[in-house]
Amino acid sequence: MALNLQLQLSMSKGLSKAIVFHGLEFSVVVHPTIHGDPILTSQGFYYLEQMESVAEIRFETGVPRLNDNQIEYILDNYLFEYSVIHDESQVNTKVTNFKYSHSHFSEIYPLYDQFNTQALLLDELNDTSILSIKSLEGEPKYYFHDYCLVKAYSDDMIKNHVSALSQLLDKKLLVQMLPTEDRDGYFGKMRLLKCDDGLIDYYQASQFEYGFGSRDIKPDQGWVTLRSEIESVNDFELPIETVYLDKKYNPILLPYYFSGLKEVNPLLNFIGFYNVLEYYFEEAPIILNRKAIGEKEQIECVLSWLVTEQSITDFFALQSPEFNSIIENEIKTSSTVSIKGLDIKTKSNLVRKLSIWFYSIRCAVIHSKKSRNNKEVAIFKPYSEEVNNMAISIPVIKWLAIKCIQKDSQLNGFCDL
Repeated sequence: MALNLQLQLSMSKGLSKAIVFHGLEFSVVVHPTIHGDPILTSQGFYYLEQMESVAEIRFETGVPRLNDNQIEYILDNYLFEYSVIHDESQVNTKVTNFKYSHSHFSEIYPLYDQFNTQALLLDELNDTSILSIKSLEGEPKYYFHDYCLVKAYSDDMIKNHVSALSQLLDKKLLVQMLPTEDRDGYFGKMRLLKCDDGLIDYYQASQFEYGFGSRDIKPDQGWVTLRSEIESVNDFELPIETVYLDKKYNPILLPYYFSGLKEVNPLLNFIGFYNVLEYYFEEAPIILNRKAIGEKEQIECVLSWLVTEQSITDFFALQSPEFNSIIENEIKTSSTVSIKGLDIKTKSNLVRKLSIWFYSIRCAVIHSKKSRNNKEVAIFKPYSEEVNNMAISIPVIKWLAIKCIQKDSQLNGFCDL
Protein backbone atom coordinates (compact mmCIF):
# COMPACT_ATOMS: atom_id res chain seq x y z
CA MET A 1 0.00 0.00 0.00
CA ALA A 2 1.42 3.39 -1.03
CA LEU A 3 2.15 6.01 1.61
CA ASN A 4 1.10 9.63 1.10
CA LEU A 5 2.71 12.29 3.29
CA GLN A 6 1.65 15.93 3.60
CA LEU A 7 4.22 18.31 5.02
CA GLN A 8 3.33 21.75 6.30
CA LEU A 9 5.07 24.72 4.66
CA SER A 10 5.79 28.23 5.88
CA MET A 11 5.03 31.47 4.00
CA SER A 12 2.90 29.53 1.51
CA LYS A 13 -0.32 31.53 1.71
CA GLY A 14 -1.84 32.60 -1.60
CA LEU A 15 0.06 30.40 -4.07
CA SER A 16 -3.32 29.71 -5.72
CA LYS A 17 -1.92 26.89 -7.86
CA ALA A 18 -0.37 23.46 -7.73
CA ILE A 19 3.37 23.09 -8.35
CA VAL A 20 4.88 19.81 -9.54
CA PHE A 21 8.54 19.41 -8.60
CA HIS A 22 10.39 16.53 -10.22
CA GLY A 23 13.85 15.39 -11.24
CA LEU A 24 15.28 14.30 -7.88
CA GLU A 25 14.67 10.97 -6.08
CA PHE A 26 10.96 11.63 -5.76
CA SER A 27 8.44 14.11 -7.06
CA VAL A 28 6.64 16.59 -4.84
CA VAL A 29 3.33 18.33 -5.41
CA VAL A 30 2.78 21.59 -3.56
CA HIS A 31 -0.89 22.53 -3.43
CA PRO A 32 -3.41 24.52 -1.35
CA THR A 33 -4.76 22.92 1.77
CA ILE A 34 -7.38 23.22 4.48
CA HIS A 35 -4.91 21.56 6.87
CA GLY A 36 -6.45 18.19 7.52
CA ASP A 37 -10.07 17.64 8.48
CA PRO A 38 -11.74 20.71 9.93
CA ILE A 39 -14.85 19.65 11.80
CA LEU A 40 -16.41 22.44 13.84
CA THR A 41 -14.41 24.97 11.81
CA SER A 42 -15.54 23.68 8.40
CA GLN A 43 -16.27 26.49 5.95
CA GLY A 44 -18.78 26.52 3.14
CA PHE A 45 -16.39 28.38 0.80
CA TYR A 46 -12.70 29.21 0.60
CA TYR A 47 -10.67 31.76 -1.33
CA LEU A 48 -7.47 30.33 -2.75
CA GLU A 49 -5.67 33.60 -1.93
CA GLN A 50 -6.36 32.91 1.76
CA MET A 51 -5.30 29.27 1.71
CA GLU A 52 -1.89 28.01 2.73
CA SER A 53 -0.17 25.13 0.95
CA VAL A 54 1.42 21.80 1.78
CA ALA A 55 3.98 19.60 0.09
CA GLU A 56 2.61 16.16 -0.76
CA ILE A 57 4.92 13.19 -1.32
CA ARG A 58 3.94 9.67 -2.31
CA PHE A 59 6.06 6.62 -1.55
CA GLU A 60 4.97 3.67 -3.69
CA THR A 61 4.77 0.17 -2.26
CA GLY A 62 8.23 -1.36 -2.00
CA VAL A 63 10.04 1.99 -2.24
CA PRO A 64 11.94 2.74 1.00
CA ARG A 65 10.70 5.83 2.75
CA LEU A 66 13.32 8.50 3.39
CA ASN A 67 13.80 9.89 6.88
CA ASP A 68 12.51 13.35 7.83
CA ASN A 69 15.88 15.08 7.30
CA GLN A 70 16.26 13.58 3.82
CA ILE A 71 12.73 14.64 2.86
CA GLU A 72 13.27 18.18 4.11
CA TYR A 73 16.58 18.43 2.23
CA ILE A 74 15.00 17.45 -1.08
CA LEU A 75 12.13 19.87 -0.46
CA ASP A 76 14.64 22.63 0.31
CA ASN A 77 16.34 22.01 -3.03
CA TYR A 78 13.07 22.23 -4.91
CA LEU A 79 11.93 25.35 -3.05
CA PHE A 80 15.28 27.06 -3.54
CA GLU A 81 14.96 26.51 -7.28
CA TYR A 82 11.40 27.86 -7.15
CA SER A 83 12.55 31.00 -5.32
CA VAL A 84 15.15 31.61 -8.04
CA ILE A 85 12.41 31.41 -10.69
CA HIS A 86 9.91 33.43 -8.61
CA ASP A 87 11.76 36.22 -6.85
CA GLU A 88 8.74 37.07 -4.68
CA SER A 89 8.47 33.56 -3.23
CA GLN A 90 9.18 33.01 0.47
CA VAL A 91 7.86 29.44 0.63
CA ASN A 92 10.01 27.24 2.85
CA THR A 93 9.99 24.20 5.13
CA LYS A 94 11.05 26.04 8.30
CA VAL A 95 7.75 25.84 10.18
CA THR A 96 7.41 27.14 13.74
CA ASN A 97 3.60 27.24 14.09
CA PHE A 98 2.52 23.64 13.59
CA LYS A 99 -1.03 22.94 12.46
CA TYR A 100 -0.90 19.16 12.26
CA SER A 101 -1.00 16.95 15.35
CA HIS A 102 0.91 13.71 15.68
CA SER A 103 -1.58 11.35 17.28
CA HIS A 104 -0.71 7.83 18.31
CA PHE A 105 -2.72 5.17 16.48
CA SER A 106 -4.18 3.98 19.77
CA GLU A 107 -5.71 7.36 20.68
CA ILE A 108 -9.50 7.38 20.47
CA TYR A 109 -9.77 11.18 20.75
CA PRO A 110 -7.14 12.64 18.38
CA LEU A 111 -7.01 16.37 17.74
CA TYR A 112 -8.76 18.15 14.87
CA ASP A 113 -9.39 21.84 14.05
CA GLN A 114 -5.72 22.69 14.56
CA PHE A 115 -5.50 21.14 18.06
CA ASN A 116 -8.77 22.63 19.34
CA THR A 117 -11.27 19.75 18.94
CA GLN A 118 -11.02 16.11 19.96
CA ALA A 119 -13.08 13.76 17.79
CA LEU A 120 -13.97 10.17 18.60
CA LEU A 121 -12.03 7.83 16.31
CA LEU A 122 -12.97 4.14 16.23
CA ASP A 123 -12.42 1.73 13.32
CA GLU A 124 -15.18 -0.83 13.69
CA LEU A 125 -14.29 -2.60 10.43
CA ASN A 126 -10.64 -3.28 11.27
CA ASP A 127 -10.40 -3.16 15.06
CA THR A 128 -11.54 -6.53 16.40
CA SER A 129 -11.71 -5.19 19.95
CA ILE A 130 -14.75 -3.07 19.00
CA LEU A 131 -17.88 -5.16 19.32
CA SER A 132 -20.39 -2.57 18.10
CA ILE A 133 -21.07 1.14 17.68
CA LYS A 134 -24.65 2.34 17.77
CA SER A 135 -26.36 5.67 17.79
CA LEU A 136 -28.48 6.56 20.82
CA GLU A 137 -31.11 7.76 18.37
CA GLY A 138 -31.40 4.21 17.06
CA GLU A 139 -30.57 2.54 13.76
CA PRO A 140 -30.52 2.85 10.81
CA LYS A 141 -30.55 6.67 11.00
CA TYR A 142 -26.77 6.89 11.29
CA TYR A 143 -24.32 4.56 9.55
CA PHE A 144 -20.77 4.92 10.84
CA HIS A 145 -19.03 4.58 7.48
CA ASP A 146 -15.95 6.56 8.55
CA TYR A 147 -13.72 5.84 11.54
CA CYS A 148 -14.00 9.56 12.34
CA LEU A 149 -17.47 8.93 13.74
CA VAL A 150 -18.65 12.53 13.80
CA LYS A 151 -18.85 12.46 9.99
CA ALA A 152 -21.95 10.30 10.23
CA TYR A 153 -23.63 13.39 11.65
CA SER A 154 -21.70 16.24 10.08
CA ASP A 155 -21.67 15.18 6.41
CA ASP A 156 -25.33 15.99 5.81
CA MET A 157 -25.11 19.17 7.89
CA ILE A 158 -22.17 20.45 5.86
CA LYS A 159 -23.82 19.56 2.57
CA ASN A 160 -26.98 21.43 3.53
CA HIS A 161 -24.90 24.41 4.64
CA VAL A 162 -22.81 24.56 1.44
CA SER A 163 -25.88 24.07 -0.73
CA ALA A 164 -27.74 26.89 1.02
CA LEU A 165 -24.79 29.28 0.75
CA SER A 166 -24.25 28.46 -2.92
CA GLN A 167 -27.70 29.83 -3.71
CA LEU A 168 -26.48 33.28 -2.69
CA LEU A 169 -23.78 33.34 -5.38
CA ASP A 170 -26.15 34.17 -8.24
CA LYS A 171 -28.90 35.85 -6.27
CA LYS A 172 -29.92 39.33 -7.49
CA LEU A 173 -32.18 42.09 -6.25
CA LEU A 174 -34.19 44.65 -8.20
CA VAL A 175 -32.88 48.05 -7.13
CA GLN A 176 -34.12 51.56 -7.89
CA MET A 177 -31.63 54.15 -6.66
CA LEU A 178 -31.42 57.89 -7.38
CA PRO A 179 -28.02 59.52 -7.94
CA THR A 180 -26.39 61.46 -5.11
CA GLU A 181 -23.24 63.53 -4.77
CA ASP A 182 -21.31 60.40 -3.81
CA ARG A 183 -22.61 57.78 -6.27
CA ASP A 184 -24.45 57.19 -9.52
CA GLY A 185 -28.09 56.26 -9.70
CA TYR A 186 -29.17 52.79 -10.80
CA PHE A 187 -32.39 51.11 -11.92
CA GLY A 188 -32.13 47.40 -12.49
CA LYS A 189 -30.82 44.13 -11.14
CA MET A 190 -27.87 44.07 -8.75
CA ARG A 191 -25.97 41.03 -7.53
CA LEU A 192 -26.24 40.34 -3.83
CA LEU A 193 -22.59 39.21 -3.72
CA LYS A 194 -19.53 39.98 -5.83
CA CYS A 195 -16.81 37.38 -5.32
CA ASP A 196 -13.12 37.63 -6.13
CA ASP A 197 -11.45 35.04 -8.33
CA GLY A 198 -10.38 31.80 -6.71
CA LEU A 199 -13.58 31.01 -4.82
CA ILE A 200 -14.07 27.26 -4.24
CA ASP A 201 -16.48 25.42 -2.00
CA TYR A 202 -15.89 22.94 0.80
CA TYR A 203 -15.98 19.90 -1.48
CA GLN A 204 -13.55 21.39 -3.98
CA ALA A 205 -11.21 22.37 -1.14
CA SER A 206 -11.52 18.92 0.41
CA GLN A 207 -10.10 17.37 -2.78
CA PHE A 208 -6.73 18.78 -1.74
CA GLU A 209 -6.79 16.46 1.25
CA TYR A 210 -7.94 13.31 -0.55
CA GLY A 211 -7.08 12.02 -4.01
CA PHE A 212 -4.81 14.94 -4.85
CA GLY A 213 -1.07 14.49 -5.12
CA SER A 214 1.84 13.14 -7.14
CA ARG A 215 -0.23 10.19 -8.33
CA ASP A 216 -2.91 12.47 -9.77
CA ILE A 217 -0.93 15.54 -10.83
CA LYS A 218 1.71 15.00 -13.50
CA PRO A 219 4.47 17.20 -15.00
CA ASP A 220 3.40 19.28 -18.01
CA GLN A 221 -0.26 19.04 -16.98
CA GLY A 222 -1.70 22.53 -17.44
CA TRP A 223 -4.45 22.40 -14.84
CA VAL A 224 -6.58 20.12 -12.69
CA THR A 225 -10.35 20.36 -12.43
CA LEU A 226 -11.94 20.65 -9.00
CA ARG A 227 -15.54 19.49 -8.95
CA SER A 228 -18.17 20.07 -6.29
CA GLU A 229 -20.88 17.81 -4.95
CA ILE A 230 -23.26 20.78 -5.23
CA GLU A 231 -24.78 21.04 -8.70
CA SER A 232 -25.05 24.83 -8.66
CA VAL A 233 -21.31 25.28 -8.02
CA ASN A 234 -19.19 25.54 -11.16
CA ASP A 235 -16.09 23.44 -11.75
CA PHE A 236 -12.84 25.21 -10.96
CA GLU A 237 -9.65 24.80 -12.98
CA LEU A 238 -6.58 25.07 -10.76
CA PRO A 239 -3.42 26.01 -12.72
CA ILE A 240 -0.35 23.76 -12.45
CA GLU A 241 3.27 24.86 -12.72
CA THR A 242 6.09 22.38 -13.31
CA VAL A 243 9.62 22.82 -11.94
CA TYR A 244 12.39 20.41 -12.94
CA LEU A 245 15.60 20.04 -10.94
CA ASP A 246 18.31 17.44 -11.49
CA LYS A 247 20.97 18.59 -9.00
CA LYS A 248 21.23 19.27 -5.30
CA TYR A 249 22.64 22.23 -3.42
CA ASN A 250 24.73 22.54 -0.28
CA PRO A 251 22.70 21.29 2.74
CA ILE A 252 24.55 23.75 4.97
CA LEU A 253 23.92 26.83 2.83
CA LEU A 254 20.24 26.18 2.12
CA PRO A 255 19.05 26.69 5.75
CA TYR A 256 20.94 30.00 5.94
CA TYR A 257 19.34 31.06 2.67
CA PHE A 258 15.84 30.19 3.89
CA SER A 259 16.45 31.96 7.20
CA GLY A 260 16.98 35.11 5.15
CA LEU A 261 14.13 34.36 2.77
CA LYS A 262 11.35 33.77 5.30
CA GLU A 263 11.87 36.72 7.61
CA VAL A 264 9.95 40.00 7.42
CA ASN A 265 12.48 41.96 9.48
CA PRO A 266 15.18 43.35 7.12
CA LEU A 267 17.85 42.87 9.80
CA LEU A 268 17.16 39.13 9.89
CA ASN A 269 16.84 38.98 6.10
CA PHE A 270 20.28 40.49 5.78
CA ILE A 271 21.93 38.22 8.35
CA GLY A 272 20.57 35.04 6.73
CA PHE A 273 21.79 35.94 3.25
CA TYR A 274 25.07 37.35 4.59
CA ASN A 275 25.74 34.02 6.32
CA VAL A 276 25.61 32.32 2.91
CA LEU A 277 28.37 34.62 1.64
CA GLU A 278 30.33 34.29 4.90
CA TYR A 279 30.61 30.53 4.32
CA TYR A 280 33.30 31.26 1.71
CA PHE A 281 35.18 34.03 3.52
CA GLU A 282 38.18 31.76 4.11
CA GLU A 283 38.08 29.80 0.85
CA ALA A 284 37.38 32.56 -1.67
CA PRO A 285 40.78 34.25 -1.18
CA ILE A 286 42.47 30.84 -1.62
CA ILE A 287 40.49 30.16 -4.80
CA LEU A 288 41.49 33.58 -6.17
CA ASN A 289 45.06 33.28 -4.85
CA ARG A 290 44.67 36.55 -2.97
CA LYS A 291 45.44 37.65 0.57
CA ALA A 292 42.57 38.82 2.75
CA ILE A 293 43.51 40.03 6.20
CA GLY A 294 40.12 41.11 7.52
CA GLU A 295 36.44 40.64 6.83
CA LYS A 296 36.29 43.68 4.57
CA GLU A 297 38.81 42.08 2.21
CA GLN A 298 37.24 38.65 2.58
CA ILE A 299 33.84 39.83 1.40
CA GLU A 300 35.49 41.55 -1.55
CA CYS A 301 37.14 38.24 -2.47
CA VAL A 302 33.80 36.40 -2.21
CA LEU A 303 32.11 38.95 -4.48
CA SER A 304 35.05 38.84 -6.93
CA TRP A 305 34.61 35.08 -7.08
CA LEU A 306 30.84 35.26 -7.59
CA VAL A 307 30.24 38.21 -9.93
CA THR A 308 31.89 40.51 -12.44
CA GLU A 309 31.61 44.21 -13.12
CA GLN A 310 29.36 43.35 -16.07
CA SER A 311 27.05 41.02 -14.12
CA ILE A 312 26.59 43.72 -11.47
CA THR A 313 25.76 46.23 -14.21
CA ASP A 314 23.31 43.74 -15.73
CA PHE A 315 21.64 43.14 -12.36
CA PHE A 316 20.94 46.82 -11.75
CA ALA A 317 19.80 47.26 -15.35
CA LEU A 318 16.93 44.88 -14.52
CA GLN A 319 15.86 46.91 -11.47
CA SER A 320 13.40 49.78 -11.54
CA PRO A 321 14.66 53.37 -11.91
CA GLU A 322 13.22 54.09 -8.44
CA PHE A 323 15.23 51.23 -6.90
CA ASN A 324 18.45 52.38 -8.55
CA SER A 325 17.82 55.94 -7.42
CA ILE A 326 17.23 54.95 -3.78
CA ILE A 327 20.29 52.71 -3.64
CA GLU A 328 22.55 55.66 -4.43
CA ASN A 329 21.17 57.66 -1.50
CA GLU A 330 22.61 57.58 1.99
CA ILE A 331 21.08 55.06 4.37
CA LYS A 332 20.02 56.78 7.56
CA THR A 333 20.69 54.63 10.62
CA SER A 334 19.67 54.75 14.28
CA SER A 335 22.69 56.91 15.09
CA THR A 336 23.82 60.23 13.65
CA VAL A 337 26.11 58.38 11.22
CA SER A 338 24.67 57.42 7.82
CA ILE A 339 25.93 54.76 5.41
CA LYS A 340 27.07 56.11 2.07
CA GLY A 341 24.95 55.20 -0.93
CA LEU A 342 26.13 52.74 -3.58
CA ASP A 343 27.48 54.46 -6.70
CA ILE A 344 26.27 52.38 -9.64
CA LYS A 345 26.37 55.15 -12.24
CA THR A 346 30.14 55.06 -12.45
CA LYS A 347 30.78 51.73 -14.19
CA SER A 348 34.12 51.02 -12.56
CA ASN A 349 35.28 49.24 -9.40
CA LEU A 350 31.74 47.96 -8.89
CA VAL A 351 32.86 44.80 -7.07
CA ARG A 352 34.91 46.82 -4.60
CA LYS A 353 32.23 49.47 -4.11
CA LEU A 354 29.60 46.79 -3.55
CA SER A 355 31.75 44.92 -1.02
CA ILE A 356 32.48 48.12 0.96
CA TRP A 357 28.78 49.00 0.93
CA PHE A 358 27.81 45.57 2.26
CA TYR A 359 30.54 45.62 4.88
CA SER A 360 29.28 48.97 6.17
CA ILE A 361 25.73 47.65 6.39
CA ARG A 362 26.95 44.44 8.00
CA CYS A 363 28.74 46.33 10.77
CA ALA A 364 25.66 48.45 11.47
CA VAL A 365 23.45 45.34 11.56
CA ILE A 366 25.70 43.10 13.68
CA HIS A 367 27.25 45.56 16.14
CA SER A 368 25.63 47.76 18.75
CA LYS A 369 28.77 49.72 19.68
CA LYS A 370 28.06 53.33 20.51
CA SER A 371 31.48 54.32 19.21
CA ARG A 372 34.65 52.93 17.69
CA ASN A 373 37.97 54.63 18.45
CA ASN A 374 35.98 57.38 20.21
CA LYS A 375 33.95 58.09 17.07
CA GLU A 376 30.20 57.45 16.78
CA VAL A 377 29.34 54.70 14.31
CA ALA A 378 26.29 53.61 12.32
CA ILE A 379 23.96 51.15 14.06
CA PHE A 380 20.47 49.82 13.43
CA LYS A 381 18.32 49.59 16.53
CA PRO A 382 15.96 46.59 16.27
CA TYR A 383 12.33 47.47 15.49
CA SER A 384 13.21 51.09 14.77
CA GLU A 385 11.94 52.97 11.73
CA GLU A 386 15.51 53.20 10.45
CA VAL A 387 15.65 49.42 10.00
CA ASN A 388 13.39 49.78 6.98
CA ASN A 389 15.97 52.05 5.35
CA MET A 390 18.39 49.15 4.87
CA ALA A 391 15.72 46.99 3.18
CA ILE A 392 17.03 48.34 -0.15
CA SER A 393 20.04 46.04 0.30
CA ILE A 394 18.00 42.82 0.58
CA PRO A 395 17.34 42.16 -3.13
CA VAL A 396 21.05 42.65 -3.86
CA ILE A 397 22.39 40.41 -1.11
CA LYS A 398 19.74 37.78 -1.92
CA TRP A 399 20.98 37.79 -5.52
CA LEU A 400 24.54 37.28 -4.29
CA ALA A 401 23.46 34.48 -1.91
CA ILE A 402 21.81 32.69 -4.84
CA LYS A 403 24.99 33.13 -6.89
CA CYS A 404 27.02 31.69 -4.02
CA ILE A 405 24.83 28.59 -3.65
CA GLN A 406 24.86 27.99 -7.40
CA LYS A 407 28.62 28.50 -7.63
CA ASP A 408 29.15 26.17 -4.69
CA SER A 409 27.11 23.46 -6.44
CA GLN A 410 29.42 23.70 -9.46
CA LEU A 411 32.39 22.90 -7.21
CA ASN A 412 30.76 20.22 -5.08
CA GLY A 413 28.21 17.56 -5.85
CA PHE A 414 25.79 16.66 -3.09
CA CYS A 415 24.00 13.44 -2.30
CA ASP A 416 21.36 12.50 0.24
CA LEU A 417 21.97 13.32 3.88
